[in-house]
Amino acid sequence: MKKRLTFIIISFLCLSINVIAQSPKREMRATWIATVGGIDFPKNSTAVAQKTEMLKMLDSIASLKMNAVFFQVRSRCDAMYNSAYEPWSSDLKGSRGQNPGWDPLEFVVNECHKRGLECHAWLNPYRYNNSGSGWTGSNNSPLNYENTHPDWLLHYSSYIILDPALQEVQQQIKNIVGDIISKYNVDGIIFDDYFYPYGGTTDEDAASVAALKPADMNVYDWRRDNINRMVAAVYDTIQAVSPWVTFGISPFGIWTTNSSVAAAEGIELPAGITGGNMYQEIYCDPVAWLKAGTVDYISPQLYWKIGGSQDYNKLCPWWANLANRFGRQFYSSMALYRYNENNSSNTGYYKNVAEFKNQTLINRSSSNDNAPGAVFYNTLAWVNDESFRNEFRANVFQHLALAPSIHWKPAPEQEPVSFTGPPQGSVISWTHANDENVMYAVYAVPTAKRNESNAFSKSDYLVAITYDKKFTMITGASTSTHKIAVSVIDRYGNEYAPRVFGESAVTPTATTLTYPADNAAVVKSTLFQWKAVPNADCYVWQLSRNQQFTDLVCSMETTDIKYNSGLQTSIADNTAYWWRVKTRKANANDIWSDVRKVTVGTVSNVENIVFETLTAFVCKEGGIRYVHIQTSEAVRANISVYSIVGQCVSSSFINLSAGDNRIPLSFNNVLDGIMYLMKIQTNNNQITLKITN
Repeated sequence: MKKRLTFIIISFLCLSINVIAQSPKREMRATWIATVGGIDFPKNSTAVAQKTEMLKMLDSIASLKMNAVFFQVRSRCDAMYNSAYEPWSSDLKGSRGQNPGWDPLEFVVNECHKRGLECHAWLNPYRYNNSGSGWTGSNNSPLNYENTHPDWLLHYSSYIILDPALQEVQQQIKNIVGDIISKYNVDGIIFDDYFYPYGGTTDEDAASVAALKPADMNVYDWRRDNINRMVAAVYDTIQAVSPWVTFGISPFGIWTTNSSVAAAEGIELPAGITGGNMYQEIYCDPVAWLKAGTVDYISPQLYWKIGGSQDYNKLCPWWANLANRFGRQFYSSMALYRYNENNSSNTGYYKNVAEFKNQTLINRSSSNDNAPGAVFYNTLAWVNDESFRNEFRANVFQHLALAPSIHWKPAPEQEPVSFTGPPQGSVISWTHANDENVMYAVYAVPTAKRNESNAFSKSDYLVAITYDKKFTMITGASTSTHKIAVSVIDRYGNEYAPRVFGESAVTPTATTLTYPADNAAVVKSTLFQWKAVPNADCYVWQLSRNQQFTDLVCSMETTDIKYNSGLQTSIADNTAYWWRVKTRKANANDIWSDVRKVTVGTVSNVENIVFETLTAFVCKEGGIRYVHIQTSEAVRANISVYSIVGQCVSSSFINLSAGDNRIPLSFNNVLDGIMYLMKIQTNNNQITLKITN
């Protein structure tokens, strides 16, 4: 049987981003706590005073409804923790190697978790000293590499770094990361942008080039390969020890300015962007890490404003689309330090809350995978600024948010919690079969809204994230006025069905898959569909490269009974996949549907493929947005609009004429300024567009 597939060309014209604030259920909200030179911490010299200042900072971070800190624990081959390999940091106000009498990383992890915050350990992989003279005097610790491994060091005029070419250095960095994740209950590991030094490398590594560079590789590719092999080795270490620990890197905010480099990867660079080429200067290649799957997320340093030659509004969606192309996540690092520094280079940034609010909203609008993220650098620039905090509290971070899940990693299913009995005063407690490696989300739903659809799938009623098995009632909530529910969140970030205090367990009901059929041939952008389950709060659409679901593409939460696979641009042509849907409803175990197989693209069972070129675009004319659709013949089409999490918000049929059709964009239930996906489907063709109402 001959099958006909459509080759889709999508054109995007005249799109603008003018978003309003929403408070999503999932969002990375993090802040960099810099310790090098005491930028953020510590400012005091004694252990007691240092703990006090850290607690004040963490309280302020948590009160803004943020959910993670990136705590710098290794800035110059030293340690803010009890390292098995390197000396204590002199930034703790003692000499390098001097025991401070407490363990800052252990303290920060514990205190973060008490506040429902994730703690990611931030490391500089190669930087040894930001001075060409090295460590001297009282800082000349016996553990310094100048004493133990001087052959590991590369000397520049203003830097000393570990030599990325050496296998011994790569192994040491692996060992250091393994030491941290084995001894500390961290939620993530994050590297920043210091690889080979800024300013370039000429002959500083000449000995390694002569001894180690393959003859058939140029020196620039070889240096990048040194970095890439280290990144892969660290990722492998994390997967072997604690695979739920996320691994991210924060590169310079422009990948490359060389269009030939981009073209070789099939990537189009953002138009009009100029700046440094760190692909060539510091040998940083985040595309290689994404392509190899050796990072879980990237957090590029987009330290510029909206507009100009480093336009945030261009760079942010470009990075978001790049990460999504490879099935990974993007959390933008943002220049809050420029908000706090009053100088000529920070015009347009200084005390401009609106700039950073709008950047955060662009982060959300750019996300295709329900995983937006904002990472503020640095913490003291904003943490005590009431103007900033008031605006974000009122109009950006109105509700708590769960950090995005590592949804492409398989994880064991979790059962609901069991409550221990009546509240003890204002405290509700529970038990769970897995006492370790889980945390909990707590909801307080007004009793009158208990049966509101999807009550547990939005942030409105999320009141706590806790690593403990108890919850103290918030002001204005009690078991007589609210339904208190608790869900389990595994360390990969996956949430499971909530249990509502005072309600009985119910029998789970699996959904029935309806489209596409088993063994169907489909295009990349296909609307997968299933039947509604009564009282279901949400569903999880899961796509896998194997039938065992151990090699996942994604696991996407949605409140709809359909999901558009076009949101996942990492799906490949000529590939077989398996899909299923999980049903989640309160007081029941999550339950999976049956499994179906689909084949995407032009594989052997799809013969005589006919390629059609279709064009459609959105344009604003006279203040009204129109979609222009060209067809070769008159046809009836279904036009549906979906949120970025796959929920259908509008659907209607329209008769298209042959030629150009100009249709005004005016849909019910669509919020102004938010990005949506429009699917135009006929019997033979379909097109998917990004739109902003």
